[in-house]
Amino acid sequence: MKKVSEHVYLLDTHALGFQEFVAAYLIVGDKSSAIVDIGYASSLPKVLEELSGVGLKPIDIDYIIPTHLHLDHAGATSYFIENSKKSIVLCHPRAVKHFLDPSKLNASVREIYGDFASFFGLAEPVPIENIRSVQDYERIDLGGVSLRFLYAPGHAPHQIVVYVEEDEALITGDAVSIETPSFPLRVPTTPPPSYNYIEAVETLNKLSKLKSRIILRPHFGVKAWSPEYFKEEFTLLEKWKKDVEETMKEQANMDDAVRNLINKYVGDYKFQLSNMPIYLYVTIKISCLGMMKYLEDQR
Repeated sequence: MKKVSEHVYLLDTHALGFQEFVAAYLIVGDKSSAIVDIGYASSLPKVLEELSGVGLKPIDIDYIIPTHLHLDHAGATSYFIENSKKSIVLCHPRAVKHFLDPSKLNASVREIYGDFASFFGLAEPVPIENIRSVQDYERIDLGGVSLRFLYAPGHAPHQIVVYVEEDEALITGDAVSIETPSFPLRVPTTPPPSYNYIEAVETLNKLSKLKSRIILRPHFGVKAWSPEYFKEEFTLLEKWKKDVEETMKEQANMDDAVRNLINKYVGDYKFQLSNMPIYLYVTIKISCLGMMKYLEDQR
C-alpha cells in the first residue's frame, strides 16, 4: 500500500502473480471509504492482505467502484462483498445487469482468452441490494473528500472514471494506455467485444480538460498530469488504429495479421518479443483483436 495523495492509496493487487500490473485505489474519508477497482477474483487474497496491513477489514469499505466490468477491474467484486456484507457497488447503469448475472461476461471472457481465463477466476453474482448505479457527473461525499463520476466509453460502453476532487486526482480506468514500470512499453487498450474508437477519442478529450494534478492508472501507477500526456495518448491511439488497418489489408489470415502486428509493434520499441512478459503479449494481442473487430464493424 502506497500513499499517492492526501486521501488516496495505491494498492498493488499482484495480478496473476505479477507486481505492478493491476492497481486498485483506496480512498479514505472521515466518514466513508471506497476502493476503485478490485482486481481479479484470483487476486483477492492479496487485496485483503494489503488492507489488513493498514488495519482495515472488508467491513470498513463502504463502496466498491469498478471502473468497468472487465475481470482485472471487477472480477473480485462479489467475493469481496461476501466478506464485507455491507459494501455497495457503484457502477455505470449498463453494468448493473452484468453484476446481477455475470454469465454473459464469463462466456465472453472464455471466448476471448481461452484457457488463459482460468488464471483470472470468473465473476459471481452480486446481490441486488449491494448495487447502485451512478449518473454522469454525480458526486458523493466520503467526509473531507468527494468523488465525482464521469462516463468514459470507448474501451467499454460501461466504463466510468473517478475524479477525487480535493486531491485533484483522476482515476482513469482503461481510458488510457497500459504502461507498466517493469517493462517500458506503452500499449493501447482496445479490446473486444465492444471497443469504440470514436468514443475512446471523445473520452480522452473529455479527460484532458479536467483540472487534475495527478493521473492514477490501473496499469500502472501515478503520472503527473500534463497536456502532453493526453497528446501522446491521442497520437498513440491514432497510430495503433492505422497500423491495424494496414496489417489487415496486407494479411488475409487473422492469425498472421495478429502475429505480424505484434512483431511490428514490439520492433518499433526495439524490444525482443521473447523478453516480453506474457501479460503484455496477451494485452497487445487482445487489443489487436478488438481494433480489428471495430474496423470490420465499420465497413
